[in-house]
Amino acid sequence: MKIVYRLMWIGLLSLVLTGCAARDDIIILANRTSTLERNLFQLRDSNEETKTAFQETKSALSRRLEQSEKKIDSQLQPVLQNQANSTIQFESLKAEIQILQGRIEVLEHSQKKERAQLTESLSKDLKDLQARLQLLEKPPPPPPPPPTPIDSGAKPEKAKEITREAKEDQKGVKEPVKEKEKTKATPEEIYEDADALLKKQAYEGAKKKFEDYLKKAPKGNNVEEARFGLAESLYGVKEYEEAILAYQKLIKSYPKSKLIPEALYKQALSFINLKDTGSARLLLEKIIKEFPKSSRAKLAHKKLKAL
Repeated sequence: MKIVYRLMWIGLLSLVLTGCAARDDIIILANRTSTLERNLFQLRDSNEETKTAFQETKSALSRRLEQSEKKIDSQLQPVLQNQANSTIQFESLKAEIQILQGRIEVLEHSQKKERAQLTESLSKDLKDLQARLQLLEKPPPPPPPPPTPIDSGAKPEKAKEITREAKEDQKGVKEPVKEKEKTKATPEEIYEDADALLKKQAYEGAKKKFEDYLKKAPKGNNVEEARFGLAESLYGVKEYEEAILAYQKLIKSYPKSKLIPEALYKQALSFINLKDTGSARLLLEKIIKEFPKSSRAKLAHKKLKAL
């Protein structure tokens, strides 16, 4: 603005000096100068108002910004706290999981080792049991025939008479035997008699009847039941070793028989009566493993706890 004033005064001065400016021009120039000054003052006032408004707006915005920051901080603080707590809990859980995984690995290793040892022990016991069963299955050697007495003092003629009389007696004995053979019971009738005796717990008679049936009808309709009945009869008369063998024949001959759980259970009881609890335990565990839904599996559990 100073430059403008200077230029104006220089213009006026040059007009006065030269004498070329008219009085009206001077008046017009003065009026313009006044107008410019008023505009300048108004511009200054407007500039001051603008500055004041700007400062007020700035202050208001600063206050609002501070309020917003405080509000955000107040809302964000619990979130940050929860996040920190969650991080701590996560790290704690992660450490616990690692500890548990380590324990599980140790347990799995020990279980595998124990399982391998148990399997090896059971296999060895089972082989021993099978070897014992094979030994029991071998029939004992027949006893030597009794020596025939020789009477050195007897005369040949008397000896011939004795042999003739013996032959006649044998002929007389054979005839009633043939008559009895005509009225022999059928294998089915023998089986029914044996089963009836077994139900009456007449084990000795039942044993003989079942043996008779198996000899006369080795491929009969009731062979499976007869083998089981024979084993039950032997168990009933406390011939435990023979009973074990009889049950084993049933198991080998009829591997899908519904009587196998009962046969295995009675074998185990027979071994217990023979004071062989190790073999009994193997058979009871076999019942539980291979026939878990059978009624004998529950009894096997109880018997194992009692051993």
